[in-house]
Amino acid sequence: MKTWMKLLAFLAAFAIVVAACGSDDDESTDAGEDAETTETTEATETTETTEATEETEATETTEGEAAGDFTPVKACFVTDDAGVDDRSFNALGWKGVNDAVTSGAAQPDPILLESTSEADYQPHVETCLAEGAEHIITSGFKLADTTGQFAEQNPDVQWTIIDFGSLGPNVTGLEYQTDEAAFAAGYLAAGVTETGVVAVYGGENIPTVSIFLDGFARGVNHHNEAKGTSVSVLGWDVDGQEGTMTGTFNPADPLVRATCESQIDEGADIILPVGGAINLPCGTAIQDRGIEGALIGVDADAFEAAPPEFQDLWLTSVLKGIDIQTQRSIEAHASGQPLGGASFVGNLENEAVGLAPFHSWEDRVSAELADETTQVLEDIKSGAITWEKFAVGG
Repeated sequence: MKTWMKLLAFLAAFAIVVAACGSDDDESTDAGEDAETTETTEATETTETTEATEETEATETTEGEAAGDFTPVKACFVTDDAGVDDRSFNALGWKGVNDAVTSGAAQPDPILLESTSEADYQPHVETCLAEGAEHIITSGFKLADTTGQFAEQNPDVQWTIIDFGSLGPNVTGLEYQTDEAAFAAGYLAAGVTETGVVAVYGGENIPTVSIFLDGFARGVNHHNEAKGTSVSVLGWDVDGQEGTMTGTFNPADPLVRATCESQIDEGADIILPVGGAINLPCGTAIQDRGIEGALIGVDADAFEAAPPEFQDLWLTSVLKGIDIQTQRSIEAHASGQPLGGASFVGNLENEAVGLAPFHSWEDRVSAELADETTQVLEDIKSGAITWEKFAVGG
């Protein structure tokens, strides 16, 4: 605003100077200069007054809109037992809370309570309530029972649960159609693999894990049908809805690396592990063996979220906008919207799921394949590509 008004002031003064100079041919130089000086001064003063007035009004309007849009709420975030540094959905949920602070929807210094076991869930929620939290965010399906119980007992508190459907009239469920983006990741992987074998594995066969595996496998199959390839997928059976699971989300468990290595032994050179940091032991296995392999991340962009020593391994990541939806939920509360017991499903259409850039693998993905992958995403959004999508929520 200030820059534009100064420009207008200059142009107004310049126009008056030009007009005054034009009249010098018919009038005396002294008279013209006097008129020019007077008119220029008046124009400048008028413009500066207008600028100051409009700038004041703009400031008042901006402050008024900010104050009117949100009544900041006191937020409390409870992680599941993976903690906030899981480089995955807990970290993204906490980011969403802090993004809501930045936007003015949440009060500064939101409460963070990290769980180390399921025994922490109930006391953590009780702490949120004791601290006067107005909006409590619980991260993950494991907190569903605790969230439902306390939400019913505290109807005046607004709740958001990540990776689960609504549990009552004051609970907003955040769910994600991640198989849409995973489908495109499968198509991409089928076009990049050198061995003709790709693989997936998860922590447990639960909906929030299996949905990635199912979408990925279907995307590989779509590539085979569209391009006449015969890429095989280890770790997931679309028809039987069964797959390879480590039984743990703990990356330190030896079974995690062993699972990855067994898939490498069967020829897989691109692997999608689903379950927080259980992808990192697979990265170490690829590095130790010295193979030309790649990983596909989930939830966050793994190139940014994972330790830097793994950056050369990420082909892409299936993004799950937990931060986006968490922020939106808090902002809806702070703006006075009646949230009810709705479940919000993040998908390609509302940009709450997607694919990360190729980063270090960009020069190994042909322009043709990149364009095709983008088109697959667009075709899913438009309905040109359809399938019986995985059911979200619990």
